[in-house]
Amino acid sequence: MQKFHFKKDDKVFISFGKKASSRTKGRVRDHGPHFVFFRDIPSFLGPGTLSYRSCVLVGSLSTGWSGWLPLDEIEVKWTIQNP
Repeated sequence: MQKFHFKKDDKVFISFGKKASSRTKGRVRDHGPHFVFFRDIPSFLGPGTLSYRSCVLVGSLSTGWSGWLPLDEIEVKWTIQNP
């Protein structure tokens, strides 16, 4: 898993990894690849496929969608950090 060091509102280019679920692939295809970073958590406490996984909350810069993506299923190509 990649180690991420983002600040709130950093702009990131995200793609999905080789082992990404269809959920993650769909989110990145439909709303990406440009996102803004909001926050990350070491263990998602909600129900479902993200439960107990490290996740990142991002917002789409093109569609306005926001949601959680599992860190072990995404690849971050570059970031534009805020000052």
